Amino acid sequence: MIRFEDANTNFLHAMTRAREMINLFDALSALRPGNSANDDALRAAYFQAVSSFDFFAHEIAAVEARYRFTSAIATRKIHLPMEILTAASAAERETNAENHIRTTNSYKAFVDPAKLAELLSCYCEEPWNKISQRLSATHGVTVSADELKAQLKSIWQRRNKIAHEADINPALAGVSLWPIDKEEAESTINFLTKLATELPAVVATLF
Repeated sequence: MIRFEDANTNFLHAMTRAREMINLFDALSALRPGNSANDDALRAAYFQAVSSFDFFAHEIAAVEARYRFTSAIATRKIHLPMEILTAASAAERETNAENHIRTTNSYKAFVDPAKLAELLSCYCEEPWNKISQRLSATHGVTVSADELKAQLKSIWQRRNKIAHEADINPALAGVSLWPIDKEEAESTINFLTKLATELPAVVATLF
């Protein structure tokens, strides 16, 4: 869908940056094998991937909201102030509506599967079931909605450890970090990329 092209392009570019951090890990490991500080490149890749997914969810929600507002297509649970609805020009109403939605969502983390469902349900019914069905059809991945939510929640929780706790394991008086390896970083990037690929079609589903 044309309206999501910029968001898709930016997301894929951001994920490329995450993969480059894994390449950096490989280079560092070759230069100084066994150095635990090399793993921080993987943490950076993990953080970049999760942030990219979150950014993408924010973007497609704002794009779809503007599209539906402009086209008079139904949404749910989106509330706009009267001053936006009564603005003089259509262009002003559309821009102000999009800005309002971006501001309203700005503090929310859509890597939290419950928050992502809340966001998507403004545009369609049973979003996680739709994501599960599309993954099965597009990628041949048979995975339930509950399994998808559990995996995304695990990724979100690990991201929070990196972002808010410096990935420190509280055992051993905080002198060790939670382990991370290349396979974990790569699988996280791949999972989030596949999941994000299906979001535009899901968010564009009409009630």
